[in-house]
Parts: sequence; structure tokens; C-alpha cells
Amino acid sequence: MLVGGSLGGATLNAVANQVPDLLAHLVYASAFCPTEHPSVLRLMTTPEAATSSMFGLPAIQTPPELGVSRVNWRSGDPAFFALVKESIAADRPDAEVRALMNILEPDESAAVGASEDARGLPTEWGRVPRTFLRYTQDRTIPLPLQDLMIREADATTPHNPFRVRSLPAPHAGPRDPALLADELELVARLPR
Repeated sequence: MLVGGSLGGATLNAVANQVPDLLAHLVYASAFCPTEHPSVLRLMTTPEAATSSMFGLPAIQTPPELGVSRVNWRSGDPAFFALVKESIAADRPDAEVRALMNILEPDESAAVGASEDARGLPTEWGRVPRTFLRYTQDRTIPLPLQDLMIREADATTPHNPFRVRSLPAPHAGPRDPALLADELELVARLPR
């Protein structure tokens, strides 16, 4: 079983496209799942993504040859902190948000989000059972965008639709880790 959140969903697609027979289940924890739209970047241009708070995060300009998108998660700017808190963990106290920001990597591969084709392929990825954990308070991947990805994936593989579960959580996930652990335990018990 593989679990991915946020951009990690594109990685889940890539792994399942390569080695579907090695996977029992994929879990998208409010994660990107391109199927009809070829990339995360293209998904973020849909009307369903229009309210994403990520559009307000300032990226640091980097030379294209580095191949990264860079964000200074350790910025001391109070406006930046407020935006990050609203985007990924609005339900958490400031100290928890700062701790979360300290574990985020400043560089993200630019190829992950803008990849030419990050779609799950029906003949490979489409064979792997999957669950989508909808985070109902997510302001980074808004609910309309989560629902669009679920609909498009289900249309791509109607014989293998998402198992969908909704959790009251922001983009960082449930504050109580037991909620996520319970969901993963349920997945582990599903018949194969």
C-alpha cells in the first residue's frame, strides 16, 4: 500500500504506471491525481482550483536549469506565515504551524507539478485499487478540485472507482493522527 499527500499523488500515479502488480492499494490523502488533465499544473488552471490559497504563496525565482520551484518556508514575514497557516493548517496553533513549516523542503522538483504527463494510465494505474481521502477543510486543494479528480479518475476506470472517505482536515491532514491511522487500517483490511 502506498500513501501520498499533495504533490505525492503524482508520484503515486507514476509508481502505479510502472509497477501496478506490486501494489495492493493506493491512498491519495488530499493528493493530486491527474487522469484527464495531464499534469498538476493543468489541474491548477481549472475553475475548480480557483480558490486555492496556494496562488498567494510567493515563489522564489530560481534559474530554470536548477529544475526546482523554491519557497522559503522559514521566512520571518508575518504576512507569509498567516498565508501558510491559512493554506495548510488553519486549525493548528501557531507553534504547530511553525514546526510543520520547519520540516517542509524549500525546493520541489519543478517537473513534478509541470510534468508533461503525470496521468494515471487506465491499463496500469487503473488496475490498482485506490482510496481518496477528501480533506473537507483543505484550502490548498479545494474540495471542488478534489471532487473533480475523483470524478475524472472514476470516468477513466469505471470498473475500479475510488473508495472515497471524507475527513474534517486541512491540507496538512487531521490534527489527531488517529483519524488518518484508522483510515489506513480500514484500507489494510480491504479484500485484495
